[in-house]
Amino acid sequence: MFDIIDHKPQLNPLAHPIKLEGDFDHLLILIHGYTGIPRDFNELGKLLNDKYNFSIIIPRLPGHGTDSKDFRKTGRDDWLRSIYDLIINMEKDFDNIHLIGLSMGALIALLSSIHFNIKSLLLISPALYSKNKNIIFSHILKYVRPSIDYNQKIDSSIKNPDLIDLYENYNRYEYTAQLAELHKLMLECRRKIKKVDTKIKIIHSKKDELIPLKSAYKIYENVKSKDKDITIFDDSPHVINYGPEKERLFKEAVEFFD
Repeated sequence: MFDIIDHKPQLNPLAHPIKLEGDFDHLLILIHGYTGIPRDFNELGKLLNDKYNFSIIIPRLPGHGTDSKDFRKTGRDDWLRSIYDLIINMEKDFDNIHLIGLSMGALIALLSSIHFNIKSLLLISPALYSKNKNIIFSHILKYVRPSIDYNQKIDSSIKNPDLIDLYENYNRYEYTAQLAELHKLMLECRRKIKKVDTKIKIIHSKKDELIPLKSAYKIYENVKSKDKDITIFDDSPHVINYGPEKERLFKEAVEFFD
């Protein structure tokens, strides 16, 4: 008889949630993307904390920043619930809660604004649609091909073992069950987008390698928000936070919250 050993995932040192104390007038919750980590928003969070003394929380979504076994136990409900619970816990302390979301995090921010009193939304590369052709087949693929190996190695110039570990666990393989969960989020947002009436700004890039521009325009055209704006960058990758136009992104964010 085999012994059953529970898997206890270890948090990668680069993936710790981030909390920056500020005043109690405004709380900004920054939500990272699919397979991302809180570190993706470290610079922007610190900037807005320094500039306006906003309180900042950058949570870690369930299954992210640990390992692939942990990631493959999670899905749409877990990711949404973690942010919903956070908002519920923070509502008693803050009258003004703002959400910033990257990619899948932007979808979670949109859905959160329907259920809670959110003051404003800043969406970066919102993943309402995907360029990944596997995503529409993922609901079937997950039963016959749980993972797809990209057969790509991380850039040899990267020496940080923690970054390499994150890549091997989250970016080398495509986990079709979790891809299906991401697709569920996309479909839910498309169904409910017309219920969003929160002040909103959308930022997207023409060179986004993962998400088509129509995602940004579809949101802009369909939300009920009277106060809405869209900005299109020319040369940024999907994660604009790390791209050549990140300073412009930061400037747009500062002006949005001014």
